[in-house]
Amino acid sequence: MDWHEKLEVYGQVVPVYLVADMQAKEITCFSEPSPHGYRSRRTVSFGEELHVPEPFDCTVDTTGF
Repeated sequence: MDWHEKLEVYGQVVPVYLVADMQAKEITCFSEPSPHGYRSRRTVSFGEELHVPEPFDCTVDTTGF
């Protein structure tokens, strides 16, 4: 299943969804699911820190990606 299709389905029920794009060298965190999909999206380039909201509430260090 393509990650775009997953995004549509997960965005209704999965609290947090991370997608690492190795070609673009960035990572995206989708959060705040709703009946219409995720309401929040944050993308950072590899080498930057990415905050992952509740229920995880942690920071991902992407330096090693």
